[in-house]
Amino acid sequence: MAGASQRTIGSIRAAMGRSDVSGVVGGSMSMQVAKPVLFVTTTLGTGGAEQMLFKILQRLDRRRFAPVVVSLLDGGTVGTRIEALGVPVVCLRMDRWHRIVVAPFVLARLIRRHRFAVIQGWMYHGNLLAWAGRWLAGSKASLSFGIRQSFYGLARERFNTRWVMRMNAWLSGRMQGCLFNSRFSLKTHGDFGFWGRNMQVIPNGFDLNIYMPLPERRAALRAELELGGEPVVGMVARFHPMKGHHDFLEAAAMVRRALPQVKFLLVGTGVTESNKQLAAWVEELGLKNAVLLMGERTDIADLNNVFDIACLASWAEAFPNVVGEAMACGIPCVSTDVGDCADIVGRAGRIVPPGDPTSLAAAVLELLNLDRQERQDLGRAARCSIVERFDMRGITRQYERYFHSLIDCSDSGQG
Repeated sequence: MAGASQRTIGSIRAAMGRSDVSGVVGGSMSMQVAKPVLFVTTTLGTGGAEQMLFKILQRLDRRRFAPVVVSLLDGGTVGTRIEALGVPVVCLRMDRWHRIVVAPFVLARLIRRHRFAVIQGWMYHGNLLAWAGRWLAGSKASLSFGIRQSFYGLARERFNTRWVMRMNAWLSGRMQGCLFNSRFSLKTHGDFGFWGRNMQVIPNGFDLNIYMPLPERRAALRAELELGGEPVVGMVARFHPMKGHHDFLEAAAMVRRALPQVKFLLVGTGVTESNKQLAAWVEELGLKNAVLLMGERTDIADLNNVFDIACLASWAEAFPNVVGEAMACGIPCVSTDVGDCADIVGRAGRIVPPGDPTSLAAAVLELLNLDRQERQDLGRAARCSIVERFDMRGITRQYERYFHSLIDCSDSGQG
């Protein structure tokens, strides 16, 4: 991502200019000019919110929309991939106080130059800077906040994030729209004080050409990992207290007492042998020969196919991508009852209370004790549910309709 923060206003203008196209509208030839849309995101790291932004940009109709992305920090792991789509990326690198002070003015200059039709915030800090930049620019662009997480109380947030969240709530009713990625997130933020006439939910979506049953990869990876035909229970989650790794491992120990042949595969940032806390838990629970710690991986679709059961042990989520990804691969899930998980999993898996390893173990054992046909039927039901409700193509169309509604609102002078 080197040099992304140095991208000039002129180069952005050139990139956006290429999106003006001629098209046939209503059977006659006319000029269709793509509307410039600015996304202001907190980060471009490895998280689910950043991945979702990439997937939207990957599919957004460029005949109608000309996107630009501003990151408050650096380009992370996703910025280069976004630039490869032909989408300009500006990195404000707000990791120093002097850059924090200057950043709103840099953003305001960008907004003034390009007359964006829509400015879409992405996560709390991105929302706040989007508002500040628009206000300083004196722009009439429609401004929408984007909330990408659940809310379980301020006590779980860092001090500066609490202040930013309060500002988001105070400003929310003055926005032309506010998007949430789960119904749970909408409700809990509403209870906290978010309000407005245009608060909507657009859930996360999944690329069903990547996340799909892959029998050949399943066989190859199982052989590579020396798993053979043993049952495998997997969990994909970065190492963080809210992700419930200790609960998962406690449940794993209970499952092993009933079915000693079961293996457990853990994937995610910080989930490695060098993680002393995680290694200690594995040792204490007698799971040293039963648990594989895979660390951060890019082949999540392949690894999901290795699982017989996928787990989510989190204490808090909004719309966890890992559940939908496993289901899209035809893998039954056992998930804690957090965020929208109960609705996502439905009858294609099991839902248990968070912080309850005994219930988690019982649900995993229930699914492992099903015969092969019953478990395959659950997997097919899981895949069908994701196809029907969360295909990324359909989710992107929802975003396009939302942006058009904001543009119409602005054009009519209602913004």
